[in-house]
Amino acid sequence: MLGRNYVPIAMHLLGGIQFGLFCRASVLDDVEHVSVADVTCGIGNVFHNKGAIGAFVQVKSRNDNAGPNKRLSKSLKMLFVTAHLAAHVKNYEARDADFWRVVSELEAQAPPAFLPRRSNEESSGKVLFSEMDRIFFCGDLNYRLDLPREVAEHTIQQIADAEKDGRKEELIDSLRSSLLRFDQLHSSMADRRAFFSLAEGKICFPPTFKFDRDSDDYDTSHKQRIPAWPDRVLFKPIGARVVEYDSVRTARHSDHRPVHATFRVNGRGRVLPELPKKSSTKRRKRTSDRPSRSEK
Repeated sequence: MLGRNYVPIAMHLLGGIQFGLFCRASVLDDVEHVSVADVTCGIGNVFHNKGAIGAFVQVKSRNDNAGPNKRLSKSLKMLFVTAHLAAHVKNYEARDADFWRVVSELEAQAPPAFLPRRSNEESSGKVLFSEMDRIFFCGDLNYRLDLPREVAEHTIQQIADAEKDGRKEELIDSLRSSLLRFDQLHSSMADRRAFFSLAEGKICFPPTFKFDRDSDDYDTSHKQRIPAWPDRVLFKPIGARVVEYDSVRTARHSDHRPVHATFRVNGRGRVLPELPKKSSTKRRKRTSDRPSRSEK
């Protein structure tokens, strides 16, 4: 529970996708605008089992000590998105397509003050990412590992044994990296197929899917799903840095382990282009052709 110091400023449901955005009461007066939009990505882009919810938030910027030579925006435009994308290992292209549908639809639904006036061109999502000052994009993005189950499970056990024995962090990082090299989300970002303008904190926690409920065992059903990191928190790497990125390993009520992130966000406004300098034109005095008195 967040406690009494936080108040909800946006709540929304889209099928099984739940979205809640809370604000610390002490800075509530700085919030200037909040609006919510949603995008369906289920079968035929109609069913609500897949999709996303986004909240557009405008807050007063904090431009103290910015310096006299900088023009800064008086407000920050922020976008918070939670999403549930296409499932199953083989459907990575569908997940990439879901991402582009989500951002293009959110761009089309953005409040007028958040984006520059658009022509009749179809929204692509690229303007949205360039115009938002801060972006946080999280959820069950459903990207998996392109590895055999046996390899993934063996490496996960090696990591667990190394942590238990207090082995060097370099060894544990190396083992974890050997899994993440086959992470579909990293591949999509590196190849600029999706999420390419976003970043992610360092993953230092075990795969968060798929567990037997009330257990620490990965899927023992006949499907034997490959352990993976489908639950992620991404962000626009401008004016924000990761303080903490982790999973809740003791939460065994679901087949996923919850993932959470903490950021330190710069509240300074965006640097605005300099105003054109006014041209100072001197009035030219007319000179007479008549001789002066001294010339007579």
